[in-house]
Order: sequence, then C-alpha cells, then structure tokens
Amino acid sequence: MARGFNYAPINDPLVDEAASPGLAKDRILALADSRNALVRSTIAAREDCPFGLMASMAHDFSSDVRAALARNPRLLHSVMEHLSRDKSVDVLVALTENPSVTSEILDALVGHRKRDVQQAAASAMDALRTRQASEDAHTPELRDRVFEQAAARRAEALAAASTEGALEGAIAAVAADPPEAEPEVRVRTAPVRGFKPPIEA
Repeated sequence: MARGFNYAPINDPLVDEAASPGLAKDRILALADSRNALVRSTIAAREDCPFGLMASMAHDFSSDVRAALARNPRLLHSVMEHLSRDKSVDVLVALTENPSVTSEILDALVGHRKRDVQQAAASAMDALRTRQASEDAHTPELRDRVFEQAAARRAEALAAASTEGALEGAIAAVAADPPEAEPEVRVRTAPVRGFKPPIEA
C-alpha cells in the first residue's frame, strides 16, 4: 500500500454493518462514533436510531450526517426544529423531503433567504396539502360519523342545560316568593293574677 494512502470511505465494511437490519443498540451507538461520515450518515438514517442519539447527531460537524438525519421519518419534532435552523442548504432541503415534516416547519422554510430552500419547502407544502386532501376525500364516512357524534353530544348537553335551567328557575322562584306560613296561635296556660275559679257546690 502506498505511503499515506487511505482507503475510500465508501469501501469501509462498517457502512454495510451500519445498514444491516436488527443491529443491536450498543452497536448502533458504537458505529455512531465512527470517524467515517458515511458510517455515521447510515446510522442517522436508520429508523431504529435511538432518540437520544438523534439529538446528538443533529450537532455532527458533517452536513451529510445532518442531512441523512433530517430525512429520517422517525425524527423527533424537537430535532426537526433544531435542524430547520441549520446553516447548510443541503440539510434544509433534506428536511423538506422528510415525510413527517410539519406544515409549521415548512412555512418557516418557505420564507428562507436561499432560493433552493424556498422552492423545496413550497413543493413539500403542496405535496402535504394534496396528501391531506386525499386523506379527507377517502374518509368521508368517518368524518360524517364524527360530526354526527359531536352533534348528538351537543344536543344532549343542551337538553341537560335546559332541564337544569328549568329546575334552577323553579328554585329561584320559590326562593323569591316563599309560601305564606300559617299564623301561629298562642294559648296562655298560666293562671291570671286575681282570678278565682268558681267554687264547686
């Protein structure tokens, strides 16, 4: 081997290992520390990448690693928000390609100063709206059922409120105009001074 020659990173056998299914968590964590950015990118793209590792890899010095992470469909929303402020255009464009990206993040990226980011975010926003419209069109029965259940609950609540209101009104009327009490008749039973009962014969 020629002096000072380094193997091409793409030929690193660890890349294949990093992409292999069923990789143990401790091995994933170990490969995430590889000096080869391609190995780290492969780990960042894994859907079973631990959430704590995702947060750590969002600070990787390689934009390729951060871009791979930005495309991960299981990416935490907090990590998405962090990456949405990344200085790399590649990372931001990759984020717009994430199927789990939110409309709020896309709205923010549409106003980005870089034209490539603006266009990618606008396209992703259009795709998201189309997908949502399609999902709504395919679930009219569910939407109608939910609406009917909501209407029934509202009717029950109104009926209960009106019944309670009538009861409260009756109680208030009685409180405002109580029935008249019968006059109390007092009977004096003590002897009267100076009174002499008749003498029986």
